[in-house]
Amino acid sequence: MNEFTILLYLLSRKTNKYEMGASKEEIIKKLNFQGKNESIYFQNLIVQLSNYIEPLGLQIRFNPLSSHWYIAFEMATSDLIYANPFEGKPRLAATLFCVLICCLKNIGIGKINDIEKLRKKKAVHDDLKELRIRGYIEIDNNLRQVRLTPLIGYQLDLNKLFIKLTLKLTKQ
Repeated sequence: MNEFTILLYLLSRKTNKYEMGASKEEIIKKLNFQGKNESIYFQNLIVQLSNYIEPLGLQIRFNPLSSHWYIAFEMATSDLIYANPFEGKPRLAATLFCVLICCLKNIGIGKINDIEKLRKKKAVHDDLKELRIRGYIEIDNNLRQVRLTPLIGYQLDLNKLFIKLTLKLTKQ
């Protein structure tokens, strides 16, 4: 097996219900990179593989929520599918966006009270339950807190989202 074959396997595997791909440390260990230049070898291999699979409509992405690298199918149709995975339920998208904001603001844990204030609704429990069922969040009812699962990082390019939000805020 060559390095590309091993890397393709690691980046395309599903490790559990909400996680796929591999971390940088896993990849370095499996490919047996050693020494002070292991990060450089890793980066070069990721760039080379990315260039190699790009004509196939594939792209290597990084999920900052799970610190995993993975392979994504990048076409206009897949963007449309992932644009609204809530099947015409904009309230779920709005609630998930509020959860994302609260979690990022509070180092990964959002408080349900803060989500209700941001969403300007008294009861978001039904939305949160549905988001939990769909695998986007975990809920701790005792502490009234929520936490994002890595799933949202695979379906949403968080870097692009933050860039667009930043650009929109700077225009205002």
